[in-house]
Amino acid sequence: MTPKLRVLAAMAAIVGAGACAPALAAWPDDKPIELIVGFAAGGETDVLARTLAPYIQKHLSPNASIVVVNKPGASGAIANSHVQRAAKDGYTVAMVNTPPMNFLPLVQSTPYDPDQFALIGRVVSDPTLLIARNDSPYQSLKELVDAAKAKPGAISIGQNGLGSNGGVALNVLMLESGAQFTDIPFGGTGQSKIALMGGHVDMIFASHTAVPDPLAEKTPLRILAQFVDERAPMLPNVPTAKEQGFNVVVPSDRGLAIDKDVPAAIRDRLQQALEAALKDPGFLEAAKPFAAILAYKPGAEWQADIDAAKEPLTRLAKELKQKGALTGK
Repeated sequence: MTPKLRVLAAMAAIVGAGACAPALAAWPDDKPIELIVGFAAGGETDVLARTLAPYIQKHLSPNASIVVVNKPGASGAIANSHVQRAAKDGYTVAMVNTPPMNFLPLVQSTPYDPDQFALIGRVVSDPTLLIARNDSPYQSLKELVDAAKAKPGAISIGQNGLGSNGGVALNVLMLESGAQFTDIPFGGTGQSKIALMGGHVDMIFASHTAVPDPLAEKTPLRILAQFVDERAPMLPNVPTAKEQGFNVVVPSDRGLAIDKDVPAAIRDRLQQALEAALKDPGFLEAAKPFAAILAYKPGAEWQADIDAAKEPLTRLAKELKQKGALTGK
């Protein structure tokens, strides 16, 4: 056989082998899907993501795999940026939090564009709470505000950063009340809870998920106020900030999103898998700590809520910047 014929024969063998080889698996089976969480491990967003991920995986495909990846910092901006820079192939999904996702770009330059996200669905709507140790001398939000006015900066409050539900609530509380607190930003609620229990901060803002049973914590805790329109069903004895004379309403919503340039067919499959996961008996059992705050909305409906909140948040951001009231920088 001549050298030329040998080359042609080798090429034919390669083509023939390729024709017989199995085709590469299609999404979502090629490789693990990364579910990106913008807060530290152990916080409420992280715990929710890790509880939910196996059930989304289950309802996507028998061969699908979802891994939770923490990229904490900047109230989720680092994680959101990572998702928008990733390949548009459906293998990078965001666990997004509002208000951080849509409020942070109103007060500073961010490496991501909230309008570049396509929402898959809201999973929970979680009351924002102001929490103290149970031995705190302050029995109410009003007592706390009065003390802070008497000694500006003497009381420290931990929160998860500028733009987080706690960061927004703290800024608005100071603007609304005229009180000045010392702001201590953390990378996640797991960290801030440790600081509170250790006496390193006087209070923290956190979502209900982080403290479902305050008195049962190793260091017993107490909720001074919830920052929602009306008392949440699971907190019937905790007054709202509004009831105590401070018009501060900042719920914490969490759900899934992908970049808008990911094919719509992938987004639709993710939404279907999310809906199925939230009805799965196994998930409902595993998610008992979240049962009171589960509040699914399809992506389009959740986006409508965010759009409706944009104008008030824009006004708030402008007012905070004009008055120099922004904290968590």
